Amino acid sequence: MHIEQALANQLRTRLQSLLRTRHLLLPTPAERPATSQLCSHIGGDPYFEAGESWPTNPETGQPLELIFQLVSLNGELLWPFEAQVVQFYHNYHWGELPYDDSYPADFQLKTYRRICPERQVLLPRPGLLPALAFTALHTQPAPSLPDDDELADLAPDVQALCEQLRPDDWRTAYHEAVTELAGEPDLGSWVGGYAQWLQGAYPTGNFWLQIDSTADFAWGDSGLLYFCVDGSDPATISFQLQSC
Repeated sequence: MHIEQALANQLRTRLQSLLRTRHLLLPTPAERPATSQLCSHIGGDPYFEAGESWPTNPETGQPLELIFQLVSLNGELLWPFEAQVVQFYHNYHWGELPYDDSYPADFQLKTYRRICPERQVLLPRPGLLPALAFTALHTQPAPSLPDDDELADLAPDVQALCEQLRPDDWRTAYHEAVTELAGEPDLGSWVGGYAQWLQGAYPTGNFWLQIDSTADFAWGDSGLLYFCVDGSDPATISFQLQSC
């Protein structure tokens, strides 16, 4: 029992050193504001600047759907590059699901380093796109720890401790310790921290954010979009879909 308690204490100490903050993106139905260009949302008005046009598929000319806009005016959202606005567009209005970044004509990810009120313009939503209900995305900080599928790569010593604690079921030992420090592991939408993988850990860079299915955008059966960035340049962002 003494050895088991010592291992449990080692595990707790090691997990405390791995804790990272994630910012949950909580969808909150709300009345559409007069302008939603400067808030995080689904189904609202994107931020645009003078001289821009609504993103389209360059091969077909069809407008792309705004899947989400995230706004971080004071650096409250954690991403590895400098930006106050991030937008992700995709051709979801065709009834096709985003899968990965292999077909650049199908999607566009836009970032704005700074909001410039003197350049801000309001572009009307293209008539070819279906109407969407407005959903505000509010943020809430929460602790996070690695998914057990990624533990062997991120912290193999932690997995080794769990295997000593419970040789026949190390994952249960890990989940119990994670729940004590960071709450029950769950799926959802958030920026920063660690990913919670639906089908398995297949990072294509440093994890940046994950977006869960919503009432308007259902990625298969309870699917999620995962975004990674390779370094500190938003041009290196990649994404993938995992669904049941």
